[in-house]
Amino acid sequence: MKTRIDKNSWLLTRPAAHRGLHGNGVSENSLKAFELAIENGYPIELDIHHTTDDVIVVVHDDNLKRLCDVDKDVRDTSYEELSSFRLSDGQKIPTFDEVLELVAGRVPLLIELKQQKREGLESAAISRLSTYKGEFALQSFDPRMMLNVKKISPEIIRGQLGGGTDLHFGRITNHIIKNLSLNALVKPDFINYDLRCFPIKKHVNNGLPVLGWTVRNQTDLDIAKKYCDSYVFERF
Repeated sequence: MKTRIDKNSWLLTRPAAHRGLHGNGVSENSLKAFELAIENGYPIELDIHHTTDDVIVVVHDDNLKRLCDVDKDVRDTSYEELSSFRLSDGQKIPTFDEVLELVAGRVPLLIELKQQKREGLESAAISRLSTYKGEFALQSFDPRMMLNVKKISPEIIRGQLGGGTDLHFGRITNHIIKNLSLNALVKPDFINYDLRCFPIKKHVNNGLPVLGWTVRNQTDLDIAKKYCDSYVFERF
């Protein structure tokens, strides 16, 4: 399978900070975590959701219990309500616009589109990125979302996330994500796969560049260096 990524691309030469450089009192996917990644020259991996009133926010979990101690789904919350919640270090969940304004092209962005209850996140994110001057790539576990990215803006570099553990999408979808069965349709430029599953079978990456998630210790790093072209790291 062909890729549009050059061997000197940032995706293959610069490991990305998973949800920014967080830890030591700095919350994940926060403006402070992103600023620290920028200061250290790391590309940033981040996650985006839609609120009920169509504000794109940067947060990983579907539910806010772990991050804000509020048992409510992001996708069922208005931005006004969401902005009143606080992360463990006192910061608020940032909007996508705030993150783009902060980063301003200083480091590349690896943006994960999170599954939604309703459509529109892909087109909204692409619309916002159409005027952004920095480097970025889009990725998702959901191949349907990546197909939409391909349809809306085929020029955008896109990646397919995959793995075989801790998946909660349903039996059929889990099988598709594990085997990346729809890559022939999505035509991703790279795959980003769970390090716990390596080595992976040849048909899974099918000649595409491979990123690995998530490096958290030396053992993970050894696996990534052996099997992957680059990786996403966290607190390491």
